[in-house]
Order: sequence, then C-alpha cells, then structure tokens
Amino acid sequence: MQLAVVQVRDVPAEVPARAAHCLRTLQMCADEGADLVLFPELYLGGYVLDQRLSLKAEQAARSLGRLQAAVDELGLSAVLGLPLRHGAALLNGVAVLCPGAPPQLSGKTHLFRAEKQWFAPARDLWHGEIAGWPCGLVVCYELGFPEVARALALRGARLLLAPAAFAARREHIWRAATVARALENGCYLAAANHAGPGAGGDFLGASRIVDPRGSVLAEAGASNEVLHAELDAALVDEVRGGDGGGHTYFTDRRPELYGEISRPLE
Repeated sequence: MQLAVVQVRDVPAEVPARAAHCLRTLQMCADEGADLVLFPELYLGGYVLDQRLSLKAEQAARSLGRLQAAVDELGLSAVLGLPLRHGAALLNGVAVLCPGAPPQLSGKTHLFRAEKQWFAPARDLWHGEIAGWPCGLVVCYELGFPEVARALALRGARLLLAPAAFAARREHIWRAATVARALENGCYLAAANHAGPGAGGDFLGASRIVDPRGSVLAEAGASNEVLHAELDAALVDEVRGGDGGGHTYFTDRRPELYGEISRPLE
C-alpha cells in the first residue's frame, strides 16, 4: 500500500480553508499513487481550543460530504481529525473516509490537559480495514499509552494511524513513543503532526512513518509537507515471526503475567 502523511503549518485554521486544502491534497496524493492519506489531529478547524469549537464541528460535519465525494471519485482513503458533535457531547474526533462507504466517525479516548475542558472522552478504540489494511487509531496523547496500541494490535491492527498536535517542547516523547509503539507491536505506525506556531506554543512537526522494526522510513521537518512510503504487509509477518532480523516481542508475550495492566489505580 502507498501511504501519504500530511503535515500542516501555514494553512489557515478555519474549516473552509482546511477543507479546500484537503481537496487539493487528496488530488495531489491520488496523482502520486497514494492509497491512504493521513491528516493531523483536529485538522478541520485547527487545533485551537476555544468557544468556536461547536461552530467548527457544525462546519466540519457539512464539509464531510464534499470530502467523501472526493474520496469516492479519486479511489483513495483518508483519515482526518475534526471537532465532532456526538449527541450533547463534543469529541476530539477522527473521520475515516473510504471509497464507496459512509464515513466512519470516532473520537479520542485519552484527553490531554486542557482538552478535558472542551471534549468528552470517546468510549471505544477504533479499528477497522482501510485500503485493505487492518488499522487502528492512536490519537496524539494516546501514543504515550502502550495499552492503546497493544489493544489495537491484538484486535488485528497492522498499521497504527496517529493524527497528532504534538508540541515542540515534548519532542523527546514524540520520537521515543512513535518508535516504541511500532517496535513493540511489530507493526507500521504513521503520525501526522501540526507544525509551527500554535495558540499554546509551537507545534513540533516531525511527522513520520515508522516500520515494524522501529526504523523511521520518512520524516518531515517543520514546514507544510507530505510524506510517502510503500508499506509491505509481508514485513509485518516477517518481523513478528523473528525472521530476517525481526523480533518476537509481539508473539512472545506472556499475558498471564500482566494482570495489573488493566486494573485501575487504587
């Protein structure tokens, strides 16, 4: 599968501008042969936590029809972040758009700091097939929870998709966590980040694609960029089987020893 990861810096954060950018980017990625395009966290409307989130959620919902039509026409899939209304609650949401299918909508389950003032946590981890690959969603802060990635891998995910809005001051966490989640689960991981100035400080950029051995296949700098990589399904099997210089962290687990992992703190 050909994967594209989109990093955003200078595109205005308003929903109409981001939707127009999305349409242009999908066309460009389709022209370059992409099967799946990943955009950052809260891409539609920008990672801006303020009272306009409800309005942006309404605008984003209206934009999905156009984006789904583009996906249908171009024959590629897209995963993008957006503020999402769910009943009376507002979610830090993710839309999964696949050709010929209705949009699948989910939300971030582990909220970071100020996000808790604006969003409700989603109740379920998303996993499913995108462009022929079993995938799971790990939204930004969730990269720091090994349980999230492991649960998705155990449900069959072979590609972890991480829409993110990671701060520059937390660069060391980003670099360690993105590699660790891919390595320990023997799967690919793609992380799409914002870059440049944000309301709460600078975003890191450094969007990346990591293979099942923990090697970084492609990495962005601090500008508007689109990364591309060809994913090899056989490599996941090879790594998990320990062949060809792989490892067996995923297959050599001993779940009977790990009971405390899912117990609440006392």
